[in-house]
Amino acid sequence: MGKPKIWTEEEDQFLKENLCKMTLEAIGQCLGGRSKESVNKRVMRLKLRTGETRQRKPWCAEEDSFLIKNLNNMKNVEIAEQLGRPVNSVSTRLKVLKLQRENPLRRWTAEEDDYMIERYGKQPISFIAKKLKRTTGAVEGRLNRLGIYGGRSNNGDLTTYHLAEALKVDIHTVYNWIQKYGMPCYQATVKTRVFTMIEVREFWKWAEENKERINWCRVSKNTLVPEPEWVQQQRHYDFIHRPQKENHSWTAEEDAKIWHMYYSQRYTQKQIGEIMGRSARSIQSRLDRLRRTKKAS
Repeated sequence: MGKPKIWTEEEDQFLKENLCKMTLEAIGQCLGGRSKESVNKRVMRLKLRTGETRQRKPWCAEEDSFLIKNLNNMKNVEIAEQLGRPVNSVSTRLKVLKLQRENPLRRWTAEEDDYMIERYGKQPISFIAKKLKRTTGAVEGRLNRLGIYGGRSNNGDLTTYHLAEALKVDIHTVYNWIQKYGMPCYQATVKTRVFTMIEVREFWKWAEENKERINWCRVSKNTLVPEPEWVQQQRHYDFIHRPQKENHSWTAEEDAKIWHMYYSQRYTQKQIGEIMGRSARSIQSRLDRLRRTKKAS
């Protein structure tokens, strides 16, 4: 049995700031998967049990009014964010007040997820939403929760700029692939502007023959869909064999993404690592650094 994980100053600070806002389970998840018992023991050791933190903050009339007013047009997680409460606190309050939505939120099915992933990047989101009888915002939100970022929502084609952005390379690198290595493209005119466009499926055919030109461990999973099966294996290979300075170069976009996925969407560090093409340890280290940066600012 391994030694207990030592608590850091950053973790203690996070615990103090969120003790009244989040459940002990949620705090534990945000701190790298600590158990509820571990968090509770730390609370006791730091003597954080006061009259305010000994029990849940009671609901006031204004909060109940907000809950009733927005029950049918906001999700529990959105209500929780507005009121500064844990999501399960909102769920419990609904049961206490015996409130039910007029139209219960429809859960997403595996069939719907498969349908979206298969067509995303080939058909407009509005078309997918209509077929699934959902709103465009609901489809976009679900795609984000599935870890699908950066794909185009029109006809599946990308500008050179968007491809460079998706692959985390310089725009000139993309033009170099086109001019020297035969990456297929075509010209599209929109009003008075001419764009160099890349069709996603044609790109994947080219990429399979030119794997070594791209550092796949920097490309988030399903950034360009449909992603072939070989990409994940190549992503793992590049993570091990590419120079370490490439593997650990973080962008502002990646920082914002892992922060949102960890604290807002409640992904585990392992899940984020799989999506971002990085190790769980790398994600944990980056989150620790971001917490220190935000604390200092």
